[in-house]
Amino acid sequence: MKKLSYLLLVFGFLFSSCEEDADNPFNPNNNTSFVCKVDGNQLSDSSPDAYVITTNPALNGALKISGISNLKDATVMNEVALTIYNFSSVSENSNINLGLSGSGQVWQGAETFVTTTPNFTGTVNFSKITANMVSGTFNFEALNSSNGSTKVTITNGSFTDVSY
Repeated sequence: MKKLSYLLLVFGFLFSSCEEDADNPFNPNNNTSFVCKVDGNQLSDSSPDAYVITTNPALNGALKISGISNLKDATVMNEVALTIYNFSSVSENSNINLGLSGSGQVWQGAETFVTTTPNFTGTVNFSKITANMVSGTFNFEALNSSNGSTKVTITNGSFTDVSY
């Protein structure tokens, strides 16, 4: 019995001293973030979603990046998404116009805002593009898709070390 107790103590010590695995194998420092201001209110997501679209023939090869959170003092979930068409041809440090070669979308509860009108566009700039991770900045204005009269303004947008 004494040997069994000693053995359990040794294994307990060994496993407690092991380094914890990182949540993101491509970003062991976990600096991943997606932040922006939606009409001046901060949106922050420390686990943004990104993927290359392969299921829609019209969008194949586009990169979609999105961040979701409640805005300060709000109970409605908000999502901001960027869709970058022909992502494989995008290079670092070049501005991509949203609404032309990409698009921005905002969902606030049941309302959807999009950058389809030429007057409601913005830009995305990728500061880092690797085989599996991107970082960059963005801003845009989007028009309400149902009433066509209200808009949201997205400022100070950035995404850091987002895996796709």
